[in-house]
Amino acid sequence: MATLKRTISWQVFSLYGLGNILGAGIYVLVGEVAAEAGEGLLWSFILAGIIATFTALTYSALAQKYPVSAGAAVYAERAFQSRSLSTAIGLSLAFTGIVSASTLLRGFYRYYSELFPEGFLGNLPDYTVILLVLLALGLIAYKGIKESAAVAVIMTLLESAGLAIIIALAVTRGDFAHTITSSVGSITTVEPHGLLLGAFLAFYAFIGFEDMINLAEEVKKPKTSLKKGMLSALGAATLLYVLTAIAALAILTTTELAQSQAPLSDVFKVATGSTLPVITIIGLFAVVNGVIAQIIMSSRVLYGMSREGLLPKIFSSISEKRKTPHHATTVTLLFIACGSLLFPLDTLAKVTSLALLIIFSIVHVAAVRLIKSGALELNVAIPVLGILTNMGIIFIQIASWLGISA
Repeated sequence: MATLKRTISWQVFSLYGLGNILGAGIYVLVGEVAAEAGEGLLWSFILAGIIATFTALTYSALAQKYPVSAGAAVYAERAFQSRSLSTAIGLSLAFTGIVSASTLLRGFYRYYSELFPEGFLGNLPDYTVILLVLLALGLIAYKGIKESAAVAVIMTLLESAGLAIIIALAVTRGDFAHTITSSVGSITTVEPHGLLLGAFLAFYAFIGFEDMINLAEEVKKPKTSLKKGMLSALGAATLLYVLTAIAALAILTTTELAQSQAPLSDVFKVATGSTLPVITIIGLFAVVNGVIAQIIMSSRVLYGMSREGLLPKIFSSISEKRKTPHHATTVTLLFIACGSLLFPLDTLAKVTSLALLIIFSIVHVAAVRLIKSGALELNVAIPVLGILTNMGIIFIQIASWLGISA
């Protein structure tokens, strides 16, 4: 059977992951988080980052032990010896990747509408724009992981530069220092329930680090590269998020952020007084980067599950020329197309966050079980804290959906 090729260094792996995290979050959801958290915007991102860190540490330890695609499904199978549970988790992971990509494509159309508000291009319906973009990204994914990762690295550098511009504008033209003081001090006055709901939504902005493990069979020296790449990507993303959240608050109010269709683009326009679509264009690339990563993640999960005997063998079929799982990629693209055309952005983001938090909780439980059996070397406090924080934020969101306020 043909196998995947190890062509990715840890540096490229880290930049790929950083681009995935950034594309999946700050450019699309900062306004949505502001609507939930209000003045607690900064703290929602910090809390989401802390929750993500526990999960990243658990994942990196498991990935070093089992450096294979469809990681979470494999971890569950090793810990619980249950093929049905492993299959359910694997399918759920593929589902979250598909829903996440659908979320980002809805976000792409928001930035596209900002860039082309009228005229021929501005009159294109959302389904036309979304399907054309998805087709182009699908072709990149078919071509090969080396090419896909190269595109992701270029876009990561571009979207990181966009956030750096926002931060620099806030420092030079906004009241950045005062905003830091007021944002940090808001922890004593912000409404806790809103902050937690904001953290639940902000958690979506951190997803992507767990997708990185699905490239475990295409990364050079996986025993060291996986942990190094994953933690460096998450650390860089958290720093950029914190600084960007402060920068956004230094230029716009939380109400203005919440009402904006393309919040970082509006931050740029207010700070510069310019209508040049600089951040809008970068935002488009950021979202595209996230979609590519989700296509790759979901297809690799289906491939890995098929190879483990959890799905039909057709999903583990590899293109002899490109060394990519072409059948799994095709199915992934079809489902993404359906999701992106049927549901609104905030619903897609919340569904993705909920599904991932549940999966992460199960992975933490699997890690505890493997630690107890002596199969995994990791401080048991890390997965235990991961379980508590993940389940806590899940309960807060479910209570909100049921109309029960804190």
